[in-house]
Amino acid sequence: MRRFARATRASVAVEFALTAIPFFALLFAILEAGVIFFVNATIENSLNDVGRLIRTGQAQTGSMTQTQLIQRICDNVVLVSNCTANLKLDVRTYSTFGSVTFPAALDADGNIVTTLKFDMGNAGDIVLIRAFYKWSVMSPLPTGLANNSGNTRLIQSSIAFRNEPYTS
Repeated sequence: MRRFARATRASVAVEFALTAIPFFALLFAILEAGVIFFVNATIENSLNDVGRLIRTGQAQTGSMTQTQLIQRICDNVVLVSNCTANLKLDVRTYSTFGSVTFPAALDADGNIVTTLKFDMGNAGDIVLIRAFYKWSVMSPLPTGLANNSGNTRLIQSSIAFRNEPYTS
């Protein structure tokens, strides 16, 4: 037994085994936070492109549907599984910028609300577009990545603008 206590040949392996699990869990959480940031940025960029279609009247004169706009967003978003089914789009019109409100995106259970609207408006209308995607957080650490129930994070982006004076 004394000989076993004095042995140090495997001490590095034991120390690595003790520190490897927390190290790799933290590393995975950092990588996932980076992926979430990247997905958020790509959704934001794609929403700006779709907003440009609505602002210039191309979506209205082309009779684009909500499904087509979601597909346009998802075509530019990477690292998102089942984007067209899980991305939700809310498009509302307002009379003034002061009257623009951001209705709640989630219900009491943490699900995306079902009262989302799709109204691209006409020339000169003020439009608010919001996109929502629920990301399933895989990190085992309580890092704050999950801001929603069910270990998910709500990724959302919004843009508000006045439609240009296009003709139909």
